[in-house]
Amino acid sequence: MIDVAFTLEEVSRQRLTGLSVVVIDVVRASTTIVTALAHGARGVLPVATPEDALARARAWPAGEAVVGGERGGSPPPGFDCGNSPAEYTPERVAGRTVVFTTTNGTRALLAVEGARRVAVGGFVNARAVVAWLVRQGSDVLLVCAGESGRFCLEDAACAGVLADGFRAARPEAFVSDSARAAGLLHAHYAGDLGAMLDDAAWAQMLVAQGRGADLPLCAALDAFDVVPVARDRVLVGERVH
Repeated sequence: MIDVAFTLEEVSRQRLTGLSVVVIDVVRASTTIVTALAHGARGVLPVATPEDALARARAWPAGEAVVGGERGGSPPPGFDCGNSPAEYTPERVAGRTVVFTTTNGTRALLAVEGARRVAVGGFVNARAVVAWLVRQGSDVLLVCAGESGRFCLEDAACAGVLADGFRAARPEAFVSDSARAAGLLHAHYAGDLGAMLDDAAWAQMLVAQGRGADLPLCAALDAFDVVPVARDRVLVGERVH
């Protein structure tokens, strides 16, 4: 089975035990996490609050942790990086652990810890995520982080990419109505993810904040073959070809 939760609030009504869950927060947490791991970060530790992030980072020896994330789109005081994938360069993150907190993405990751396996997906690693899901041999739930409990167009469209890829690889799988709806949304924007981001309210909010340069990075389909997978609450990169 493959199913889609369009907001995190739907997940509380579903059993996570036995499921392979992919958290999707296209703009920007998913893209940033994938980028950091692709660029050599040892791991990404999602935490609940900026205060948690700073406290956890202090537990590492000097220079071994990078504190990153956002609130309201901006990096909190004392952080090394915000939530722009462009900030997570090899020079900044290679060999280090990123302690990371965001408004929606890390909240979703912490909420699905009871699942059998947890991964992070976006447009940037869509093909790799589909291959990873097929290998799991279990029911699948794609969780859209959304925006403060609201539906997000870009997360749902990305869920459609993943759902359609999974359906193609496992045609015998049961497909929920929400997974079919996500697939229809993906079909509407197929070949023009830029137009989808033009229509997406949160993406355009970032443009208004002067962060529009991140959007092409978030829409770079299959830019990486890395799947962030949770191990003992830390996301580590698995390369999937």
